[in-house]
Amino acid sequence: MAHRKETLYDSIKLETWKAGKRAASHSFTLPPFHSSLSASLFLFLLLMCMIGLGFAAEEIAVPQPADLSLVAEPLLLTAIETAQKAVKAAPEDAETWGKLGHIYLVHGWEVPAMPCYLRASTLAPDEFRWHYFFGRMASQREPQKAVDVLTRAIALDPSYAPAHLYLASALRILGRLDEARDHLKRAKHLQPKNPFSELWLGEIALAKQEVKLARTHLRRALRLNPGQSEAHALMAQVAVALRDTQVAKQHAEAARQPSYYTKLADPLWWEVLRAGVTAPLYAERGRRYISEGNFAGAVAEFEPLISHAQKDVEVWLDYSIALLHTARYSEALAALESTRVLLRSDEEVRKQKKPDEITYLNAQVYYYIGQIYYETGRADAAIQACQKAIQLCNNLVGTSHAADRNSAPRHFTFFANVYSSLAMVYEDSSQLEQAIVQYEKALALTPANPTLHRDLAEVYWKKRRYAEAESHYKVIVAKDATDLQAGYRLGLIFLMSERYAEAVAQFKSVIKLDATHVRAHGALGIAYQELGNFSEAAVAFETVLRLEPGNENALKMLEQLHEGK
Repeated sequence: MAHRKETLYDSIKLETWKAGKRAASHSFTLPPFHSSLSASLFLFLLLMCMIGLGFAAEEIAVPQPADLSLVAEPLLLTAIETAQKAVKAAPEDAETWGKLGHIYLVHGWEVPAMPCYLRASTLAPDEFRWHYFFGRMASQREPQKAVDVLTRAIALDPSYAPAHLYLASALRILGRLDEARDHLKRAKHLQPKNPFSELWLGEIALAKQEVKLARTHLRRALRLNPGQSEAHALMAQVAVALRDTQVAKQHAEAARQPSYYTKLADPLWWEVLRAGVTAPLYAERGRRYISEGNFAGAVAEFEPLISHAQKDVEVWLDYSIALLHTARYSEALAALESTRVLLRSDEEVRKQKKPDEITYLNAQVYYYIGQIYYETGRADAAIQACQKAIQLCNNLVGTSHAADRNSAPRHFTFFANVYSSLAMVYEDSSQLEQAIVQYEKALALTPANPTLHRDLAEVYWKKRRYAEAESHYKVIVAKDATDLQAGYRLGLIFLMSERYAEAVAQFKSVIKLDATHVRAHGALGIAYQELGNFSEAAVAFETVLRLEPGNENALKMLEQLHEGK
């Protein structure tokens, strides 16, 4: 059986079995606009670190985490000791200071990390990243200092979107809203799908009483992240200002849900993450590798965490995903079974997880079991596993899927993937009617998904249900005018339904993209012939013969045209 493979992974787990790989994301997110630690306390702590550091060449005093004596993890203690020795051995080396800062930062010690980055930026004043790391951490605690440092960083590299976002955050705290707005617009231009630009632009517009502009930005923010509670809360305020009580109520209800949004794509965080030596950081690196499609790397990160004592079901599940995509199917099945046992029988896990979380995780387990069966050619078993996953999905949100999409957007995306995966198994098993049913259910949950429109159009095409395929091909072409197959088939549908003028326009669009598309030239000739435009039809058929000498169909059509004269 031919298998169509795809690797897709969202910030929590996974998505579909179909084509493509999502752009890499990482775990670090921007803090909210408002400071949670008093500036005076922070400055005192930073000053103490600076005094301890001294920067004296004759005696290097390295900043120490206040609670280092409480650390019991040997790997972490060794990593800290090694990094500190490197600093003392090479006190004028910016890299050694930066690496020590990474170890502190990634393990949660931000205060001692800051003088390390400050020292690195002093030693290497033209190195963007040291200014960036220092400014990023200072943006909430010491905003004026952050503005100075991040301005310097942006002068060195104006194309790094997260630097603009952190600078905007600091400027917002200082009340410099117009400057913050400029940097948010720049970040949006550089990274259109970052989760903060539209949200914060909406917040600033609302603060400046530009209510309709705020609504525009917040609508865009919610299109990017439908489950972002902060955006819903602001939209409720906008609706109140516009006296739309019904909309205000809807957004206020959505704002009560836990916030869910994509995380900021910050490639430099990967450099920090690699310094981590504790179990959560191995897991985070493993997930990062999965998001990049590096499944062998992910397996290597998760393996040290796997034992009978491991009770983190997300670790087991992610490990299973990595094994699956490295074709280690029997091991992946065993890991999924361990996940299922934990969810079913482990009292500690069941106390930590809410019932709907357990249901959702079980649905994912069956989904991946289904994928393993599909990859190993066991279509019937794959269908049963997907059906079990769908049953669990229905238990979670109800058989009608009528729950508020804003409250659990990732759930609906996952459910759509289960339906589309089941449809794919049916399609490959030549059960096309069943495939159509499942693709339609998936599309009802995520109607903007172009891949689902393509899949459904393909099945309709196989079934020769051309009228039903037409609407889906139109969606595909509207989203991607360069899609030759969709454009060509849409032209054929126009031709078969005797809409010859539309067929001519469509085939011309295809030929404009690919002047060597023999079939489009041939079909264009037929459309011209049906319209009575015999000279243009002859040109089209002659083009076919030029591209493909001896083409019998073109020769026959030209012969008919000559006989008709």
